[in-house]
Parts: sequence; structure tokens; C-alpha cells
Amino acid sequence: MKFIKRILFIIPVCLLAIFLTACGNSSGQSKKTYNVAVSASSKPLSYTQGGKLKGYEVEVIKQVEKKLGNVKFNITPVSQTAELLGLNSKKYDFAANGFYSNPEREKKYLIPKQNDALSLVRVYYNKKNVKKNISNLNDLSGLKVAPVNPGGGMYNLLTTWNKTSNKKINVVTSDQVPMQQLLKGVDSGKYDALIDPSNLGEQSIISGLKLSNVGTSKPVRAFPTYLLFTKSNKALSKRVDKALKELKKDGTLAKLSKKYFGENVFNYTVKEK
Repeated sequence: MKFIKRILFIIPVCLLAIFLTACGNSSGQSKKTYNVAVSASSKPLSYTQGGKLKGYEVEVIKQVEKKLGNVKFNITPVSQTAELLGLNSKKYDFAANGFYSNPEREKKYLIPKQNDALSLVRVYYNKKNVKKNISNLNDLSGLKVAPVNPGGGMYNLLTTWNKTSNKKINVVTSDQVPMQQLLKGVDSGKYDALIDPSNLGEQSIISGLKLSNVGTSKPVRAFPTYLLFTKSNKALSKRVDKALKELKKDGTLAKLSKKYFGENVFNYTVKEK
């Protein structure tokens, strides 16, 4: 009789354990995995340190994942070229790398309404060569400006400016010069100025290399940056859009911005042209 009672007691306990285990597995299996590409070396946006992937956009993506709850974002660091090729082939569901929105990208990808940050464009200038205050693009006229990437946002900015302004800027292009070398060129006087988004670690380079002749202007432009989604991820892009809006409202993005950029970039007014 005691044996039978023990059996009767054990059976419900076992069934409960099986049920809870099944529920746990079910919950885990309900999370849909999405493949996400970030830049491998765009400090402070995304970079590897001590074998761990870190950066502003990495943390933003993790906060979005936490906000959505039932998704798993598999984040992979790659080059920007690999990011875009991966989006085109649908290897990745979405990508982050301080991307600007433009007509070409709008045709290829889904771009949420909510930006994930602001790219503050500043001018880094040689203090000895440049005696005037740099406050806008007019001030670059007549200066020897460091080369810009022919396929990048700064090239588009400067060439668009030259189409409408009387004060032309001499635009030289190259995609082979590292940022450290460009800033060293400004410090030595090889270049009068360099124009670039200030979220790419320039200040760390200036401090680390002790480039005492390099001055930094206030932002001359503030471009919103976005996550790029494949066209097949419309539902996900809408959910991420909502999550980003909530993360702005509750101050999460402002906090991350101060942590990685040293200031709240959302305090600036968007100025795209």
C-alpha cells in the first residue's frame, strides 16, 4: 500500500517536471533568430575589444532585442562591403554601420522611420594653417581638404555643396588612406582640414597620437543614421522602428550616446543639406 502511494505521489511530480521542461523548451523555441551584420572596426559604433564585440550600435541592437522579447539577434562583425553584399543576398536580415539614407538605399532596402543615432560631421583643421573659425562648409573654400572616399557620404556632401554654392571646395578622393594617416596629415600641415563624421573615433586618435596641432570644429552637419533591412523583413523593421521610438523616449539611446560618443547626439537638430 505504501508503495502504491509513493508511485501515486511520484507520477504527478514527474508529469509536472516534464510539463515545465516542455514549456521552457517551447518558450526558447518560439524565439525567431535573425542574422545581423555590424562593422568589424568602426569604433565607437562597433568593434572588438578583449575578444568581445562592443560599441554603440551593438548595444542598441541588444536593447532592441530585449525590448522585443521573442527574437534572437545573431550579430556578426564584417566589413561594410560584406554587410551590403550580405543584405543583397539575404545572408543578413539587417545591418548597422552608421548608414545614411539616400535614394539608392531606399530602393534596395527597408529603412525605418526612426534613426538609431545622429552622425555629427565636424571639421578637423590645422591650427597653424587655418586662422579663421570653422563654423560651416563656406569656411572650407580655399583650403587644402584631405581626401574623401569617392563612394561615401562626405563626397556626396561636398559635391552637392559645390553644385549650389559660389564658394567651391576642392574635392580630392581616395579610399586607401587610413584615418590615422589623414589626421597625421592635418597635424603636420600636409592638409589644412579633414571633414568627417565624428562618431568614427577621431578624438581617440588625436589624443592617442598627441596631435597637438589638430583643432576640432563644432558640428557643421547632423545626419540621421539608420539600420538597413532586407525588403523581406517588413514586419521586423516595423517592430524595430517601434522599439527605437520607445528607447528614445525612455532615455536609453541618450544614455548610450553619452557612453560612446561623449555627448547626447540627439540634442542636435537634423540638418541633411
